[in-house]
Amino acid sequence: SSVSRCSLFGNDHIKTFDGSFYNFAGDCSYLLAGDCHKRSFTLLGDYQDGEKIGFSVYLGEYFNLRFSLDGDVMQEDKRVSIPFASNGIFIEKETGYYKISSDEYGFVVKIDISGNIQILLQEKHYNKTCGLCGNFNKFAEDDFRTQEGRTMTN
Repeated sequence: SSVSRCSLFGNDHIKTFDGSFYNFAGDCSYLLAGDCHKRSFTLLGDYQDGEKIGFSVYLGEYFNLRFSLDGDVMQEDKRVSIPFASNGIFIEKETGYYKISSDEYGFVVKIDISGNIQILLQEKHYNKTCGLCGNFNKFAEDDFRTQEGRTMTN
């Protein structure tokens, strides 16, 4: 099945699933991508003072993982060791990056040591995602409509 890729690279560059490029510097947690219909999973980028500082995965309300770009992975307030598997999410360390994947939810995320984040979504999320990565509907032009995303409160 085909996948689509969203990339967050450098301090503030984003390339959406549909190929739009723009710059974004935030100071909070922002929705990057997720299942915006059922809310089964949510992928967030964590920013502080305009810099990317981490990445979070939420499954519904009850399960979350937070990655800080210095390599810590936390579930709630407990550090987890890699490799990790829980709730259909797998985390492994590959050369130069972490890979967070879920066949069940249909995503793969790669985070490298420089803090570049790549999100790959399976075709089943076509036109169902929202957030800074756009809406994956093959039209780059309307990605800026969904860009505001929804901010999660800490």
